[in-house]
Amino acid sequence: MSQSSPSLDETLRALLKRHLSDAEVYAKRGRSRRLERTPFTETSSTSQERAWAVRAGNRRDSFFVAATGDPIPAGPWPEPIPGHALELPEPAPVPAWNPPSDFDTPLIGEREGLRLLESLGRELEAELPKARLLRAVLEDGSSEAELASSRGLRSVTRSRISTLYLEAAGPGRPAVSASLYVAAREPRRFHPTALARRLADRLAVSAAGAPPERDTGEFLLAPGVASRMLAGLVPLLVGPGPGSRLTSARGRFGSDRVTLIDNGRFPGGAFEAPVDGEGVPTREVVLVEEGQFRQPLLAWWQEGAAHGEASGCTRRPGWRDLPTPGPTHLYLRPEPRTPVATLLGAVSQGYYLIDATGPGRFDLAADRFALPVCGFAVEAGRASAPVARAWLCGGIGTFLKGIVGVGRDLTFQPLDGMIGSPTLLVTGLELRAGAE
Repeated sequence: MSQSSPSLDETLRALLKRHLSDAEVYAKRGRSRRLERTPFTETSSTSQERAWAVRAGNRRDSFFVAATGDPIPAGPWPEPIPGHALELPEPAPVPAWNPPSDFDTPLIGEREGLRLLESLGRELEAELPKARLLRAVLEDGSSEAELASSRGLRSVTRSRISTLYLEAAGPGRPAVSASLYVAAREPRRFHPTALARRLADRLAVSAAGAPPERDTGEFLLAPGVASRMLAGLVPLLVGPGPGSRLTSARGRFGSDRVTLIDNGRFPGGAFEAPVDGEGVPTREVVLVEEGQFRQPLLAWWQEGAAHGEASGCTRRPGWRDLPTPGPTHLYLRPEPRTPVATLLGAVSQGYYLIDATGPGRFDLAADRFALPVCGFAVEAGRASAPVARAWLCGGIGTFLKGIVGVGRDLTFQPLDGMIGSPTLLVTGLELRAGAE
């Protein structure tokens, strides 16, 4: 493991002199560039950040404090809060990991970034004449985090992430609108033509489509829809216990096409890292294998409370945040030999849902969900009519057990962590004009 900076070690020693049995010092440095373009304005700004956080205490009492700048060993430090226990992980060997080369890529320049945003507007109009890009926001950042604890754990990690928010309006009056939020490790991975096509499809379908009153059939769910469905299931997959709610007596969680994986080291992933937010080694963990529930995502302190091994899944989104378990790159394993066209051709009568148009409603206790969607009605493998302002509804267990086909087009969405799915062919659900 890497050596921490002298300021972290000095702060750690000062905390331990206060007769605290456990202490952890976390420091983060980062820089970012934000570019925004509207039909009338272009803005650019850069920022730099230095901040730290401390957890200290024992099995009975502890405190958490965070601030900008560098930690000051002398404090002042708050008094521990009774009843707030603190336990810290022991050091563990970190498997070999080579930092991706694009961690060293400079932040996107102002001119290059604004050209990217401008090109998105041109591509959108090319895909759908008279469509307009109302707002485009690109945020590009990199950071380095250091951690040192009284248990002897030391880590230094780097991260690189870019996000892009797009808001567009279609032709005609009143004009329909659509938005899109995507993330990648660095902005050169954003493909303007593909993003513009996705926005144009949303706008065109929303303008011309209508919802069915109520219908069933076969449903082809594009990655944007399928990923939203998986994001709604995250509470079932994190921590001991919840996954059993939808698991049968034989351990079946979904159809044999369902293999769910979380991997903090996913190659090329936006959050790829050798250790998690507490310095615990990350790894690939299979949560569901061919429909059988294997284990939930477990933080190191949850190991033993459920079947399975710790996953290195503690996230620390920012220096103000306490570490909490959650997915990093959670995805449904794709089928490399199955193109989307093959799945579409298999739909005799049903729907091809190309995007989710908002957040879903998931009642895990009642085993029900409703997700706003748009897409096309399909007959004999061909689109027959646009569909908009519709809700995909049904049982969560029915969705998982009704997955009969999986494509090869794995795509990640920035939701609760990075959530990924290929196109899915599902049976047993309903499409309605309303959520109820």
